[in-house]
Amino acid sequence: MASGSAVRRPTPAQRQAIRRRRTWAGLAVVLCVAADLWVVTSAGAGEPIPEGAVSRASRAAMAAGTAPAVSIDQVERVPDAATDSQVGGASSSGSSGSSGQASTTGGDDATSGGAKSAARNDGKDDSGEVIESGSGRFTVVPMPEKALRPAPTTGRTVRYTVELEGGLDISAQDLATTVGTVLTDPRGWQAKDGVRFVDVSPAAAAKGAPVDLRITLASPDTTDKLCAPLQTRGQVSCHNSGRVVLNLRRWVLGATAYGTDIAGYRTYLVNHEVGHGIGHAHAYCGGTGKVAPVMMQQTYGLKGCTAWPWPTPKPA
Repeated sequence: MASGSAVRRPTPAQRQAIRRRRTWAGLAVVLCVAADLWVVTSAGAGEPIPEGAVSRASRAAMAAGTAPAVSIDQVERVPDAATDSQVGGASSSGSSGSSGQASTTGGDDATSGGAKSAARNDGKDDSGEVIESGSGRFTVVPMPEKALRPAPTTGRTVRYTVELEGGLDISAQDLATTVGTVLTDPRGWQAKDGVRFVDVSPAAAAKGAPVDLRITLASPDTTDKLCAPLQTRGQVSCHNSGRVVLNLRRWVLGATAYGTDIAGYRTYLVNHEVGHGIGHAHAYCGGTGKVAPVMMQQTYGLKGCTAWPWPTPKPA
């Protein structure tokens, strides 16, 4: 044996003390995570979760996969003072430009949402999972005439574009048709709120026409960037300073409240987020068995109410 100082082994009492310290340290991390998840899931309606609200211990635990995941965050609206988020230089003007900006020139994105749409056209990759990341480039989609009903002649005008992120494997025409028919439906905001929705064409947007709402279907990763500082965690949608961001995950999968009725959920999603865009705050279930208001966060559950995707009352 080589010469040198003898290695001192910890005594039983020291070993017990070390185990206690490790146990308390682990318990502290668990308590931090539990507290932080409570902050995330109990945030007030429409209130962003501050960056500092989640501790370093929780972030580290979540990154390591040792903390329970929050499946859906209670975030959908951002304060009025927040500025429009940008992805790779995307601006709120809808002008064409380099990667990350809204494109109005057509091409693959304008017709198919990506080169793979002819093969699947369902927002999923080859393994059947929802596509997590798109190209970061947005195309203003032309509105099919069949999607629009005659607009009211009076009321506050709300000009909007429909935009699709590239690489999502979603039909741009189907997206525009859904948005257009929802916005001009007699059960929608035009009747409820006295507004007049006017679609802005790709050509007009390229020339700098004013746009009040950019209704954008984006991948989960891009949604997180566009919705910041709200923590959407790739799960939910938002309205952020004139940009209605529809999360591809919700667009494809819907939510438990609507079961297999994906079309019904998409109607709700458009009406809910556009509702924020025209000035409406969250509403809540009025009691067991009552119809859920469209500004209720139905994505998180119905709290005893029944699902309803329109801002006007449900017929008796």
